[in-house]
Amino acid sequence: MSTPKLSFTTLGCPDWTLDDIAKHAKAYGYDGVELRTAPDGNHISPDAPRAEAERVGKKLRDAGAPVMSVMGYCRFAFTDPKEVAENQALMRKLIPLAQALGAPYIRTFGGQFPKGADRAAITRTVGEALKPLAVEAAAAGVKIGMETHDDWCSGDLVMQVVRMVNSSAFGMVYDIHNAFHSGIEPWDVTYAKVKDHILYCHLKDGYRDAGGALHYVMLGAGELPVQDILARFKRDGFSSYFSLEWEKKWHAELDAPERAFPQFPIKLRRLW
Repeated sequence: MSTPKLSFTTLGCPDWTLDDIAKHAKAYGYDGVELRTAPDGNHISPDAPRAEAERVGKKLRDAGAPVMSVMGYCRFAFTDPKEVAENQALMRKLIPLAQALGAPYIRTFGGQFPKGADRAAITRTVGEALKPLAVEAAAAGVKIGMETHDDWCSGDLVMQVVRMVNSSAFGMVYDIHNAFHSGIEPWDVTYAKVKDHILYCHLKDGYRDAGGALHYVMLGAGELPVQDILARFKRDGFSSYFSLEWEKKWHAELDAPERAFPQFPIKLRRLW
């Protein structure tokens, strides 16, 4: 029987050093980490020299929690070709970075549709921008995963991009909570459309209050039908990563990672 692997995104521990991440990841029961890469110091720069990336990758592997994905911030849904090219250039930094870290995946966004833009044309732009990048990723031995995020929470829409890119080095980072709370379609409808192209999943929980505001809570304490979701994944033999996306960097009111991170592996494995 397949058993999923567990990781966390370092979005949830913005004040931790790489040494803190290495120390806590395995101790809390994780199999890997999704390392945020941004020029703000969390937790490795896209411009990091290869030797530094190799050192960081080795540190986390030696701690028993290797880097499973580079959490990138590329976007391609633009009407201006210059902006598309700038984001392609960023991805071309992340591909060798992931390779040096020993990470099999890179997370990317599609990006929000520009107001008033032709959605079909923008979808083509995204697919055409990612297609050559997937070729380069394949040559480097890594895969690019586009997250169900912003306007890209429809199974049909993301599958248009998957078909355009048409590469085994490209798939989906299925953020289950994003898709669920988008209200576009039931979670199992989205899942059925994308399941054969899921590289790994983001998993978090939350609820909407009476005013419609979204609040993040620990796994099992919100509105996400976690038991049903995990049962379906288990039935289908899912064995990749569920990565906890605890958005502490963006939501300072959330519990500290020292409290939130230990709960996730215990809760998920019990439910599984």
